[in-house]
Amino acid sequence: MTTGPFTPAERYWFDLHGFVVRRGALTIDEVAALNDGVSRLSLPPTRPTDIGSQRFAGHLGAHPSFAALLDHPAVIEILVELCGPTVRLDHAYGIVMNDGDQGLGLHGGGHLWDPAQYYTVDRTGIHTGLVAVQWAISGSRPGDGGFACVPGSHKAAFAPPPDLGLQHPSVVEVPLGVGDMVIFTEALMHGTLPWRGTNQRRTLLYKYSPGSSSWSADHEPPAGMAMDSLSPRQRLLFQRPAVHGHLPVR
Repeated sequence: MTTGPFTPAERYWFDLHGFVVRRGALTIDEVAALNDGVSRLSLPPTRPTDIGSQRFAGHLGAHPSFAALLDHPAVIEILVELCGPTVRLDHAYGIVMNDGDQGLGLHGGGHLWDPAQYYTVDRTGIHTGLVAVQWAISGSRPGDGGFACVPGSHKAAFAPPPDLGLQHPSVVEVPLGVGDMVIFTEALMHGTLPWRGTNQRRTLLYKYSPGSSSWSADHEPPAGMAMDSLSPRQRLLFQRPAVHGHLPVR
């Protein structure tokens, strides 16, 4: 399992491309527990063209494995670097896709300034407005679909051409093995390719903001989340915007 802060190489590639993959970020046991949690949700069947039917939310309190990802050692130090010591969980959801399910078109891109989804670098480091952490609890092979992006588009100074869609050659599919984690800035132009895998796609997304900002309008912990069951550090991740409780990394 890969843990700890960015390595110099990871930081370089994250700044260059807008995302980086950590292979084997989850153990076999963690993956099994997360899949058990998703299976226990009794989700309705997905519909091929309905993106909304593929997403689920409000699940963090339904299984202890979901809460364990909040400050997982494979990502927490990276989050503090990118969002600062007042990092907070902005929102979280999961995606389940079956063969033939359609994806989500490209969105994001750094050509427009968004105070909730920015990406800047200065002499003090990288600063981000919204960071996405995607945990793969099922695997994908090249051509299966799933997460895709336009590498480097988080730094784009100009609007994308009108023909830039999911099938454009500039779009890169990012296959993820079971237990892999991809972290990306929401300023990156990204989307979801239609699913063509023979297995069901299952992925969990946790999105984080600096303590002084928010993308989501919902600042309440999920229903059923027992806050007293969380560690002090995990509880800090649910702080409201502008509440500046510094998050202990260790």
